[in-house]
Amino acid sequence: MGDRYRDVLFKVCRKSQRVKMDATSEDVVEPMTNGVHHSEDSNTEPQEKKDCDPISECYICKKVYNIPKTLPCFHAFCCSCLEDNISKSLNQNGQKYFACPMCEEKCEIPQGALPGQYAHAFQDDLFLAKLVELQSAMCEGKLCDICERIEENKPASHWCMDCNDALCETCLKVHLHGKTTAGHSCLSIEEMRRIPLETLMKQKNKVPCMKHNELITLFCVDCREPLCVQCMAVSHRRCENVITVSDALTSRTDVNDVISRLNKLQATVENAGGIGQPDRTLENSIHEAQERINTICNTICDRVRQYQSVLLKSLESQSEKAKGLLQDRIQPRKTGLKSIKAANDRMQTLLRYGSDVEILLAYNQVRKKLDSCQGAIGNTEQKAPSVRLDFILDDTVERFIENFDRLGDLTVDVGDSDEGISSWGVTCTSSDDIIVTDCKNKRIQKFSKFGDLVDYVQLEDEPRDITTCGNRDDVAITMIGKLVIFLATRKTMQLIKRAKTERQYDGISYSEKDAYLIVSSLRDQVVDIIHLDGSVMRSFGSGAGDRVLFNEPRFISATPDRTIIISDVGQNAIICIDHNGKVVFRYKPDGQNGLKKPQGVCVDKLGNLFVADFGNNRVQLLASDGLFQRNVLGIESALEKPVAIRVSGSNRMIIVQSDGMVKVFSYS
Repeated sequence: MGDRYRDVLFKVCRKSQRVKMDATSEDVVEPMTNGVHHSEDSNTEPQEKKDCDPISECYICKKVYNIPKTLPCFHAFCCSCLEDNISKSLNQNGQKYFACPMCEEKCEIPQGALPGQYAHAFQDDLFLAKLVELQSAMCEGKLCDICERIEENKPASHWCMDCNDALCETCLKVHLHGKTTAGHSCLSIEEMRRIPLETLMKQKNKVPCMKHNELITLFCVDCREPLCVQCMAVSHRRCENVITVSDALTSRTDVNDVISRLNKLQATVENAGGIGQPDRTLENSIHEAQERINTICNTICDRVRQYQSVLLKSLESQSEKAKGLLQDRIQPRKTGLKSIKAANDRMQTLLRYGSDVEILLAYNQVRKKLDSCQGAIGNTEQKAPSVRLDFILDDTVERFIENFDRLGDLTVDVGDSDEGISSWGVTCTSSDDIIVTDCKNKRIQKFSKFGDLVDYVQLEDEPRDITTCGNRDDVAITMIGKLVIFLATRKTMQLIKRAKTERQYDGISYSEKDAYLIVSSLRDQVVDIIHLDGSVMRSFGSGAGDRVLFNEPRFISATPDRTIIISDVGQNAIICIDHNGKVVFRYKPDGQNGLKKPQGVCVDKLGNLFVADFGNNRVQLLASDGLFQRNVLGIESALEKPVAIRVSGSNRMIIVQSDGMVKVFSYS
């Protein structure tokens, strides 16, 4: 394997067709009869008005929404608040994206949005807008919306459920007799206040199509998308199952399934080291590091102070001993010096004041004293005797002081990050074009063999994996929502068809010999062989004695000899089965060749097997019988966290890393 490679960073572009895969359906409500409606229960107490319901409060300004706009992360904000936030963010980072004020998810500025109008390019939240309007209508002192538009202030008496306008008595009469509004349903505001807000929201809940501005009345079962009549005639004329919205909501199995999965996932994240756990882990580690630093320093200091106390006590006793020795050595000189000084003083006094006789009488005494003192003092030319008390440093401590330059080091441990794992899929065409699935950003991107972005398709659901199928370079893509879509890729990427599946599939590969798809399901822990229409031919999930074969089967590759290679993330293993589900080999080595969260697998024309060893930042090469050959790529090749892998017919290895970088290697 050579070290020559090319890196391609993914760029976001917006000029492409869109393949819509999902949409939420509207709630079914009972229709109201035309005219002015009155409550049947006149004894119902009016609702209490709250200052600001949290559901209608903007997170930024803490006030009721004013023209609510929704971001891709489903958080909504006032249009003006969002515009201010976007402008500040763009000035700070200089990029065409900003962070959601609530969840901090990166949101891209829609293409064509003009400065000062960024927020207007995002989708209007019609649901919240209606909610705010209804709450406003139920407040005391509500004015007629029609009159306000002509700058007149008249109290409103009724509410039109079709127009979402408050009307005074005069405007109500005109409204109910107009050609286009005669059939509208109007409620007395006083009586409307007695009706629960959730009931009002569901009544006459007409939602217009964002494309054609017609009311959404239909639902495409094949695409799981609400439609207006024009949508059905233009974009869904080939779909076989189009029903009314009310019929779609009769059986809410899919909706309930999504809600159940959301609740389960939320509970799992919150209870099993989810949102708050990383913060708590970091804070705990900071506290532990601080405690350890203090403990080490205090331990060293305590030991030093302990020996300091011992040495000071020893110094006290040794100093007394040394002083005694010194005293013994210098005392004779001290005594002799005093006697000599006294004799000298006497002789000087006698010479000045005494008589000759007195001088001679003292002379003999002084001479004898001088001889006696000189013998006691000794040789005066020698240095005075000295005594020292020295502290001799222990060799160990001396070396410690010389070598000690720091107590320790602090490092930030990011742990075993799984960011980007299982988020990419890759395949290549006969002309060496590279097709990549970007699960996070819900895109299918096409690159030339030189690394240039040629085309891309924006999806509304998350793609999971991709494979070429057939001899025309068509690709099949597993999608969130129990769906497989097929795209043509030779020129521009175009949708060919959709196939509903019985399970949610993740990995996918195409068997050229048998013309069927092989898919894996993480949720159901199985590997299935399916027809191109999505129907299951065979399913493999249990081995001998009903032993579970797979834990987390993610990526799949069909081999020329009709075996199937599966990377099992949960088992840190590569499993090979034949087309009947019998295990051919299981590659799960120990030691330095051990796998750590294996991801993409692929085979070349000779049957050699390549494994993206995600956790070890390398690609392993196995023989067709599953025996380890060597590591062909690693850190030395600037490879980091490989996820998806594919070998082209021209001996080019395409790898997508967890950070989204595409790297192409040539090998022989």
